Amino acid sequence: MIDTSKFNIKAVKTSENYGKFELSPLFGGLGHTLGNSLRRVLLITIPGAAITRIKIDGANHLFTTLPGVKEDLVEVSLNLKKIKFAYSKDEPITLHLEKKGPGVVTAGDITDNDLCKVTNPDQVIATLADSKSTLKMDLTVERGVGYTLAKEQKTDVVGEIILDAAFTPVIKTNYAVEPTRLGKKSNYDKLTMEIWTDGSVDPLYALKLAANDLINSYSQIADPKEFEDEVITISSTPSNSGSDISVEEIELPLRVTNALKKAGYPTIEALLKAGRLDVSKAKNVGEKSLKIIDSWLKERGFTWK
Repeated sequence: MIDTSKFNIKAVKTSENYGKFELSPLFGGLGHTLGNSLRRVLLITIPGAAITRIKIDGANHLFTTLPGVKEDLVEVSLNLKKIKFAYSKDEPITLHLEKKGPGVVTAGDITDNDLCKVTNPDQVIATLADSKSTLKMDLTVERGVGYTLAKEQKTDVVGEIILDAAFTPVIKTNYAVEPTRLGKKSNYDKLTMEIWTDGSVDPLYALKLAANDLINSYSQIADPKEFEDEVITISSTPSNSGSDISVEEIELPLRVTNALKKAGYPTIEALLKAGRLDVSKAKNVGEKSLKIIDSWLKERGFTWK
């Protein structure tokens, strides 16, 4: 019987946010099977940390104008969503930011600690206009998987603003399969995996987590354990439609995001229904922006009309 479970794993190139790994020799056909499975799991199930709630001095809701701050609070919240954290605890943690102007406020101004560290300190948050301007806020950081919508969360704290949160620390991953030899046999595969992260998780560690998630899922097929929770089937909605995620979640220039909303495309659902051709006709939406949208939709399993 052929043992398909033994092969070499070689780290070709690694850094804190990039890893390139070669897996070979794989039994013929396993290259694409493993590559595609690992890629999907890397983008879906790897846990990460993000800001889920904020409380800002002088702001009671997301549409408050902050005196002395050049950006509106919506833009500030979008910048906060881009901040990445290295945090491994299950319970939420609250960090504090206090900055006096004038000047730019960045993620590096957040008072972090040994438990929770900012991994992209240069991320801009806001701009303070003058020496009288101050920005003070508390930020709740949580660890999670995938994506959560603010409208699905509730708070009883006066002045607390809930944010949409993207926890996934894997930004992008690719794989390639090439034929390779084992002795005199040439019907083997070499799988090359490339993984880009936000710096909060090591790429090799992310690859191992993805492999463990696949092992756990396949183990339930090979050796089923009793599952007692109630399963509710959600029907009649295609998997790639019905998304009411705001277009603000796509990292586009603010003018392009505003142009999409003004043209009648405030959500991903609206983009998908309109189709790429119609969206391309919107003012200020060029080919470069469309390619960013293409990539964002593809990574999350959405398909243009």
